[in-house]
Amino acid sequence: MKNYLHFLLIISFIGVLALTACGAPQPVVTANPGAVPSSLVTIEAAAEDIIDFAPSGDWDKINKDVTDIESAWKSYQPKASQDGASQEIQEAMTSALAALETASASKDASATMQGSNDVSAAVVELFALYGPKVPADIGRLDVLERQVILDVAAKDYSAAMTSLATTKSVWEEVKPTVLEHNGKDVAAQFEASLTAQESALNAKDDATLTKEARDGLEIVDALEQLY
Repeated sequence: MKNYLHFLLIISFIGVLALTACGAPQPVVTANPGAVPSSLVTIEAAAEDIIDFAPSGDWDKINKDVTDIESAWKSYQPKASQDGASQEIQEAMTSALAALETASASKDASATMQGSNDVSAAVVELFALYGPKVPADIGRLDVLERQVILDVAAKDYSAAMTSLATTKSVWEEVKPTVLEHNGKDVAAQFEASLTAQESALNAKDDATLTKEARDGLEIVDALEQLY
């Protein structure tokens, strides 16, 4: 597969879901739940910025964000294992950051966006260690909808199918808590978006699928506001 790290993180998402379904023990949330380290917040924000800046080629801003991610990761690493981060996730972050550094240095917009989304995929798993107010699955939906867009841009329909299927699985996992937070209407909107995305993917209608995935990202933002 072209993007091994993408594959690794998708499998990681599926593994989390499988463990939950089987009633297996979940990662222990650290003391002081909800208090996500500022270094991880910095990484998340900078990674999202890079995806916004890359299409227009604003490399000065991108390089600053990459530097911010490097500094924040270096700051966080000493406490990663102490706070329960698996070696797999730490290595995923390190590999994603290395790929992002290479892509941004060569001013490769597509690879930069992919590297940045892989950084986001790893950081959402680190967020999960701290029991954040907004469930980690909402963050996973954000990463996965962006991945659908990237897959379609690369004409990788097989990868897009995997990303969308994983999006649907993560959604089923988090849907009950969305409904508990008076999110019935937003949930219906997101499910309608997923249906539209699936139809567009089956038809290989790139423009419609990209639009629907972007709409899905907007709905994920609304889901975040429920918490």
